[in-house]
Amino acid sequence: MRIIALIAGIGVGIQTVLNLFSGLSICPTQGCKIVEELTLIQPFWLNLSGLFFFLAVFWSLKALKNKTFFSIDPVGVLLLGGFIFDGVLLAYQIFVVNTFCLYCFCVFACVLVLNVMHGRRQSAWSLTALAVILLSFSILRFASDNGQPERFSLKAAAWGVRSCSAPTKEVYLIFSSSCPHCKKVIQSLDQCNSCDLYLNPIDHIETLNLAGIERIDTFTPQTNRHMLELLDINAIPVLVSKGPDSYDIIRGEDNILNYLSSACFTDEDVLYLNSSMDSGDEGITVFSQETGECSVTIDCPEESN
Repeated sequence: MRIIALIAGIGVGIQTVLNLFSGLSICPTQGCKIVEELTLIQPFWLNLSGLFFFLAVFWSLKALKNKTFFSIDPVGVLLLGGFIFDGVLLAYQIFVVNTFCLYCFCVFACVLVLNVMHGRRQSAWSLTALAVILLSFSILRFASDNGQPERFSLKAAAWGVRSCSAPTKEVYLIFSSSCPHCKKVIQSLDQCNSCDLYLNPIDHIETLNLAGIERIDTFTPQTNRHMLELLDINAIPVLVSKGPDSYDIIRGEDNILNYLSSACFTDEDVLYLNSSMDSGDEGITVFSQETGECSVTIDCPEESN
């Protein structure tokens, strides 16, 4: 058990150092980046707490072995607490975010093994706790049934906006910093001169190679992901354009480029320019294609078509 705790601690320690000095992650899946955006604290502090947990387990297995306080096993309490914490995070990923974080799962597996190895009673308590957590999440509702957003603003959730001197339209590009198709769409927007362009990434980005962008302080990638979830869309890029009586949802690189070439290089007036992006009774039309998209949860290779 001490060896497992030490190995897990080393892995979490590496992740902590990478977060601190470079902001990188040892996790190979896009799901890890998504999960990192879901916590109210920075990933560094979350990983640091995990490091302290495994170090505490490593130390207590030697110093407190076979010791009890008021008939309570302190090592068992420590292990159970860590297991419940990781179990809740895992259930949230499964039932709410619908994504997979390989790093999170490995940490959870280590904590599970430590609980099982600590004895039959500890195994029973931990597996019971996991069953209760999964059951609780499975019967909760985390989104509306009609698949449409209730009231939230894509404008407030945008990372930045590039305003034109005489805009005729507003468009919202939902994208990921790691999606090559998204990058091609953004590159095509250098000369766009008749649209107010709002950029709505589903992950945190520091800079963007696009001139004239004004940052928005209220940026929240969670809202942009929530928009995709409510529309039952699991791929990017997605362009949202609000019409007089409806929303146009354009999916895929080629569809978006074709739409922008006709919508953002004209002088046609759009009377709803200053309208809110809150959803109402308007219809939603989705223009989609099977190519030119990246999965929200799986990395998209640069050479993909």
